[in-house]
Amino acid sequence: MNEDMTSTPQDPPLGFSISPNACFWWATQTGNYPDAYPEGTLWAPLRGRTGQRVDHWETLNGVRPGDVVLHYVAPEIRGISQAATVPAPAYPPLRGYQEPADTDGVLVLTEPLSEVRIPWNLVADALPRASGPLTVDKELRRGFFFGVDRDAALSLLQRAGLAITEHPGGARGSVVPSGQYLGGHSDRWALGAVRTEQQYLRNQQLQLRGSSCSLCGQSFPDELLVAAHIKPRSECSEEERIDTRNVCMVACLFGCDALFERGYLVVGDEGTIESGKPAPGQVGGRVRELLGRIRLAHDERSRDYFVWHREHHQDRFAPQS
Repeated sequence: MNEDMTSTPQDPPLGFSISPNACFWWATQTGNYPDAYPEGTLWAPLRGRTGQRVDHWETLNGVRPGDVVLHYVAPEIRGISQAATVPAPAYPPLRGYQEPADTDGVLVLTEPLSEVRIPWNLVADALPRASGPLTVDKELRRGFFFGVDRDAALSLLQRAGLAITEHPGGARGSVVPSGQYLGGHSDRWALGAVRTEQQYLRNQQLQLRGSSCSLCGQSFPDELLVAAHIKPRSECSEEERIDTRNVCMVACLFGCDALFERGYLVVGDEGTIESGKPAPGQVGGRVRELLGRIRLAHDERSRDYFVWHREHHQDRFAPQS
């Protein structure tokens, strides 16, 4: 173990499992690592300021679930993560990125594995020159995201004291719907993507609006709040799908999330909670407790999503002539 590493020779090696087909990537995050790494966000704009395409941004489109990312903060690699989602259109995350909120871009969500301290001399020695993040003179290229030679990356991480094993099967980036979980590696990544995305959406809403349920208004520990789509993602246009700041809200697990999702609660044009479809028994009692409350996140930007939700459930349960 190199004495420059955070771990000591007495520490057990940090370990993780990868697919035999996993690719390795390099993310230079000297400016936004404290925000982006723990929140698991890799985001890049689609175009530069003059509309030009940028190679080291477009590289992000090659990432697939299970790939390994080396996070560099000058002058060392500071973190290791695994990609949890495929690249998807997205506006910039709330924290860690300086672009305007409506900038079109691509987002990959990751699961942080371990923070490390791998100094530049080991990096330059292990990675091939004129490849990935290194120039022919073994200097660091300017840019954000690069592919990394797999064998060189594995050698570097092993020299840094990380124990890496390859699991059998599981094609790179293969996923199935979370409802079809069977326990295999591809299924694990499908569930990982759902969990990671839920965490990202929830954190974004908590940063925007605080730790209060958007329906009942009560404050709860973060673990008892979930990110809820006002308009289901399957019904959203591409533009609506990436408008995560406004198409989502936080709802508590003490009934509000389920009542809204199933249409027992809707939100009126003035932002107050109204009754939706008929609610039986104790469900109706809980609905009546919430009627008339002001919906915390209802504003001009989210209004149309609430209109869709209300009209969708009214249409489904309107009396048939």
